[in-house]
Amino acid sequence: MKNIIFEIRYYLLFLILFIGIFLYLIFGSENPTNSVNESFDYREIERSSIDLEVFSVGGENKQTSNRTQIIYVEKNNTLIELLSESGLSNKYIRALIKAKGSEKLANLKIGDILEIEISEDQIPKNIFLTTDGLNGINANFNNGLFSIYKVSKKPDVLERFASVEIQDSLYQSAVEADIPDSVIMDLVYIFGWDIDFIFDIRPGDSFDLLYEEYYWKGNKIKNGDIKAARFKRGKKVYTAVRYFLENEQKEFFSIRGKNVEKAFLRSPVEFSYISSKYNLKRKHPILNKIKAHTGVDYAAPTGTPVRTTGDGTIAFRGNNGGYGKLIEVKHSEDYSTRYAHLSRYKKGLEVGDKVNQGEVIGYVGRTGRATGPHLHYEFRVNGMHTDPLTVKLPAAEPISDKEKDAFFKTAIEVMNKMDDYYLKLYAETD
Repeated sequence: MKNIIFEIRYYLLFLILFIGIFLYLIFGSENPTNSVNESFDYREIERSSIDLEVFSVGGENKQTSNRTQIIYVEKNNTLIELLSESGLSNKYIRALIKAKGSEKLANLKIGDILEIEISEDQIPKNIFLTTDGLNGINANFNNGLFSIYKVSKKPDVLERFASVEIQDSLYQSAVEADIPDSVIMDLVYIFGWDIDFIFDIRPGDSFDLLYEEYYWKGNKIKNGDIKAARFKRGKKVYTAVRYFLENEQKEFFSIRGKNVEKAFLRSPVEFSYISSKYNLKRKHPILNKIKAHTGVDYAAPTGTPVRTTGDGTIAFRGNNGGYGKLIEVKHSEDYSTRYAHLSRYKKGLEVGDKVNQGEVIGYVGRTGRATGPHLHYEFRVNGMHTDPLTVKLPAAEPISDKEKDAFFKTAIEVMNKMDDYYLKLYAETD
């Protein structure tokens, strides 16, 4: 009997020991400091840190939820008014006004651009005032204070190529090819000495164009310069390559090194049409008798800007009989030009003032003997009337011998690049 009781105790002890070991193995490691829980807790902390970085203000992480408001300054706008309308709290506006240099930021001009970068929790991280999207005054908010300083951003410069065959008009065809207005105007200016874009252009004429566009953070800031252009008018081909001289002055030359500029522009009015040519035997529409027409008439709406075709000095400004309101520009001892039937003169323009080629000096009208609004333009050589459309214009200086090699290298590179774009463009359309 004793042996049986001993064996039962033995087995109970063994069972208790076994159960104890089993429970230890199952539950013994479950405590707050075990490695599994540490790993889990660490991952949770890591996730929190990532979330905090994503939504942190002013960090370099590209996932930040900052937003930028772009405001164009209009007449009578003030900085405080625009900041208030953007939704900024008064405490930030007051802090900005109190910051050193805030008067530079407050000096708003019509057409300026105000960029306000605001964090998700409505903190103004950057306030940037600029005229061109690249250069201006920046206010950076950090540690409760604004720092105000000048900024000059370095944009990304992208090349654009266009090849256009003119249908109805140069301007309309260029617009349909998505060429910006400023680039179209530059094209007209560059070739304006050799081509009268009012009189000379015909359907079927064409041009190739390589120009620049400026981008900042993926957004287009502005249109850049024309780098190279080729204009085909009938059987003639005109070329222009941008080149920076040793003095850093920018000029355009043909691929042969001839300056595209002349001493005079062909036309004093952009994008109008010729209503009457130079004709010494023309019958006058008002006097109804033969009277020499010693200039060219450009029909254009009243108020269209009139530009001087060459550098010179205002020799006359006033009413002159049938000419109406007239401006005469003396360019040299040999050359002078006249601009008649004006509606008004450029404000502040007086006799003796110096004017530069392309500068607006007045506006189209119908004063004097005129049947409708137009500009009467005369070109005189040694005091004698000359046909402005056919007179041979004196050229500007060609590329210098000293810079010829460098220029020709630039010209070959850019024209080859334009040819590559051309072949690629038309290969894709075939």
